[in-house]
Amino acid sequence: MRQGYSPEAACKEAVTRIVKKNPERAKGIQIGFLALNKQGEHGAYCLQKGFSYAVCTGDTEDKNILINGKQYFS
Repeated sequence: MRQGYSPEAACKEAVTRIVKKNPERAKGIQIGFLALNKQGEHGAYCLQKGFSYAVCTGDTEDKNILINGKQYFS
């Protein structure tokens, strides 16, 4: 990830840049980012509540999980 960030931190940085450019507009839109690094670590971050993503580890059939992304605005 850029500058050694974890996947989630890299996504948060991208969201923060969007908010800094136009904070009022950012409150009315939804943007979400997902990231995956070479070690298989994943992370996500979004502007508004309601962004989720699925992860499948491939270990067994029932290892699919749905993860709610962290959000900038509460």
